[in-house]
Amino acid sequence: MTTANPDKWTSYAGDVRFDITAPACWAADQRRYLDDYLLGRLGERELPAFEMDVRVDAAACREVIGRVARAPFQRIETAPGVVLLESRAGGGSQRWFAVAADGLEHQDTAYAVRTDGRHLELYVDPGSSKAHRYPLRMIREAMLRTYEDHGGVVFHAAAARLSEGGVMICAPRSAGKTTLLACLLRCTNGDLLVNDRVIVHGMGLVAVPLPVPVARGTLDAVPELAVASRELSRRQEDITKLPATFGTVRKAEFSGREFSKALGAGRAAGAWLHSILVPRLTNTADPARITRLPYQETRRVLERNCFTPHDEFWLRPWLVPRRTPVHTPHQHAREVARQVAATVPCHQIEFGVRRSLAELDTALLDVLGRCS
Repeated sequence: MTTANPDKWTSYAGDVRFDITAPACWAADQRRYLDDYLLGRLGERELPAFEMDVRVDAAACREVIGRVARAPFQRIETAPGVVLLESRAGGGSQRWFAVAADGLEHQDTAYAVRTDGRHLELYVDPGSSKAHRYPLRMIREAMLRTYEDHGGVVFHAAAARLSEGGVMICAPRSAGKTTLLACLLRCTNGDLLVNDRVIVHGMGLVAVPLPVPVARGTLDAVPELAVASRELSRRQEDITKLPATFGTVRKAEFSGREFSKALGAGRAAGAWLHSILVPRLTNTADPARITRLPYQETRRVLERNCFTPHDEFWLRPWLVPRRTPVHTPHQHAREVARQVAATVPCHQIEFGVRRSLAELDTALLDVLGRCS
């Protein structure tokens, strides 16, 4: 199962290095895709590195899938609706994975994986409509587990880097993280870190490479995003047919590069944590209201939106097994939440999205002035 004329390069997710090999005819497009999300090494930590061989071969992919199906295997649900089959070989050091069910994208035979320690082999069917996404998914999974094993804590949050430092926008789904992030970037000329998951390591923020889903309401309210949405690189639903319902899960998907470029912003892989914003955007015409949250409330917000060791979407580590008992990262995450709550200013922003977002811009600049 070797591929002729491979190309090799190195990518970084935070400080996790990935030495990647792929077919030369595939590598240029793959590198461009990864560049939309990965920004190079942070240079803050020495973390374990990975090797990843991408085999773009439909027959080889089917062979691996068949191998897993014929061997003893266990079923693991890695994300809601996504079930993998895992088989082991080589005394347990080698693990093989094939997709048993894909309730999200319905592409059950699009890829398969073999792992041996920190060596990853990804078998991709080139006929898959989302083939270039799978290496990034492997990178993201390995990055999350590596950081957690070395003291990182994952939060459900967006983040940006401003001249003063990193701003973490921490809240559950449909609270307004993306809208607040868009306003923050365009009114401060800041740099995008990430939209939905951020790692707190020490007192630094590390971006998790993810697409940026944007709801129709935000597209309608932010003209820069509406214009950019007409030329998105990712194949997706017709933007004009997205529902305008507040809190909808059907959204346009921007890459990090597309989102930041539309708003005239830069991008960054990390920043030192300077302040926390907690959005509470509602489908009303209520004016902006800013509240400084005390320690106990800040801590509750952080703990409720902490995804270490349990993430509502990535249900179970699989590519890189967790190296410590689950209670260890859980206890560490609670300690990080306490430390951050005690040292970083946190403000809640309430706002009705039926008002002009220019008012939200003004409120953000007010909050940032209070944090200076």
